[in-house]
Amino acid sequence: MDKRDILKHLSEELILDLTAKLISIPTVNPPGQEGDCARFIHDTLTGWGIEAELVHAPEPERPQVVAWVRGSGAGPTFILNAHMDTVPADEARWTRPVFEATREGDLLYGLGSCDMKGSLASIMAMLKALHDSGVALPGTLMAQFPMGEETDEPGTKTLLARGYVGDMAITMEPTDGRIGPATRGACWYRVGIEGPSAHCGLSAAEAPDVMHVAQRFMAEVEALHDEVSGQTHHLLDSPAARVTQCHAGETHNSRARRAELLVDRRMLPHERVEAVGADLRARLRRAIGGREGISGTVEFVDLNEATETPLDSDLVRVLSDNIRDAGAEPEVWGPPYGSDMRNFVVDRGIPCVNFGAGDFRRCHQPDECVPVSGLCHVARVTFGTVLDVISCSAVE
Repeated sequence: MDKRDILKHLSEELILDLTAKLISIPTVNPPGQEGDCARFIHDTLTGWGIEAELVHAPEPERPQVVAWVRGSGAGPTFILNAHMDTVPADEARWTRPVFEATREGDLLYGLGSCDMKGSLASIMAMLKALHDSGVALPGTLMAQFPMGEETDEPGTKTLLARGYVGDMAITMEPTDGRIGPATRGACWYRVGIEGPSAHCGLSAAEAPDVMHVAQRFMAEVEALHDEVSGQTHHLLDSPAARVTQCHAGETHNSRARRAELLVDRRMLPHERVEAVGADLRARLRRAIGGREGISGTVEFVDLNEATETPLDSDLVRVLSDNIRDAGAEPEVWGPPYGSDMRNFVVDRGIPCVNFGAGDFRRCHQPDECVPVSGLCHVARVTFGTVLDVISCSAVE
């Protein structure tokens, strides 16, 4: 049986039916409600005779799912990854049912339809198609259905650390059918500025002012933004720096004893979080300017690493070939969002791209939707890519 015969087993009707069923299972995060969805995926797959496992980590009550259609030899393992959780929905702002799939023309509405219940369904349908074909290819298709992506929890990271690894991967985040081989990173630092609490009637010579220092530091961050935003990348938006939170002051007629600010720093793949921290500390020292009685700290909070898979990689090449086979011209794009792609590339060195159906701008919004035609097109292209890779006896 050749590739075209295997592709015939991929059912668009099944993809839409599974998408509707998955939308009806709430997986809102926070608080994190993936359990019922994980069990549905696991039980459906095992009911089809597909090998699947519930992974009760990193949180036992929020299981993840890993599934396989294993190869007959020592061929490569291709991983498809789609997270189960969705963002919360303000139901008052939706004009259609939140947890019900509603089709209008080519659009399928419902929470998670685009991000990313449609991708979950597509992966399940691909597993079934390969299993039902009865063909034993040299390589293996592995599917990962992680928890917690929307709130940067270590779902995929945990699976990879536990040995659920492969040779190539696609995170099926919405890219509107474009290849997303790179993402900007982001890091966050908490800046604290402390000084004496003093009456506002005192002069600057009598007591230093924490808020004056905070203002100077914010000006430093604005200057930093102007500096780094001049950098360019062939796919990604320029770096950025912003103060996103500021909390200070105790009473209306006393100088603030403490100010706390949060800095959001967007990064390109060549930038390093350690250098960002060192730069912010230098800027804070300048803002303090030796004022006696004022001290400051810069504390690392969290990091989403910037990632990049080379455009000349086998993964990008094979995916591009399959897009052409489906009658379209490949388009390479730099997604402005983060994804679990970083765990594959940064943590394990596994070539990975974002590739999925739907416009990311419809995600995290009322009346989220995904084009049915796009969903089916991406599923076919992805499945063709998987088949090409796992048909090889080894990764080149």
